[in-house]
Amino acid sequence: MPIMQLHLPEGVCEDAAVAKLLIEASEFYCDVFYPQVSPRPIERLRAFVVPTPAHLWATGGQLVSEGGALAPYFTVLALTGRPPEQLAALMDGLTSMIVTHLGCERKAVRGQVIEIEPQNWFIAGVPAAQARANEAAQRSAGFGRTAN
Repeated sequence: MPIMQLHLPEGVCEDAAVAKLLIEASEFYCDVFYPQVSPRPIERLRAFVVPTPAHLWATGGQLVSEGGALAPYFTVLALTGRPPEQLAALMDGLTSMIVTHLGCERKAVRGQVIEIEPQNWFIAGVPAAQARANEAAQRSAGFGRTAN
């Protein structure tokens, strides 16, 4: 399931830097969520930018098009059941990558994890609770964290 949405004002960041960030963040996401899985299921991951016109994005009450600061926001979708430490490591690492690649201040970056119940996420039209039943059972039993 893993999904990462990076919300950015259009035309503020270089496309090459954003592309590098998306690739690096994808690898990192897999490293954190699938540490004991080989090969890592990177084909499950979706990482993309949600662009917003700079004249429709305000940071601290100032439009980015008129000098407002770059203040990226990102969301991570994950099936419920991930350990809090794993989620915290993911969010800290993604924040650091955003700062490195986009050159913004760390204190300006915001992010959230949106946890989704397996019966509410669908893979090829089938609820994840069914599609990933074996993986979820292994994760619940503590035999590696491979669901999502």
